[in-house]
Amino acid sequence: MTALHDELVELIASEALVDKEKLKPEATLADVGLDSVGVVSVAFAVEEKYGVELPEEAFADATNFGQFLAVLETAIESKVGS
Repeated sequence: MTALHDELVELIASEALVDKEKLKPEATLADVGLDSVGVVSVAFAVEEKYGVELPEEAFADATNFGQFLAVLETAIESKVGS
């Protein structure tokens, strides 16, 4: 796991008020306790912390936590690389 991955898991757990142990890649967003409000809350926190913009449709195809996390990591890494 990368430092960014670990940092995002911590941020998501804190922002969404979920147990970090539930945040497994294969778990559905519902399983980890991330409803649509939680997703938006996490997205805002990530945007603020990392200075990225996450369009609403960015998470449309994310059906599990691993995919959700990958969207966040890709957005952050794209910003850092530019």
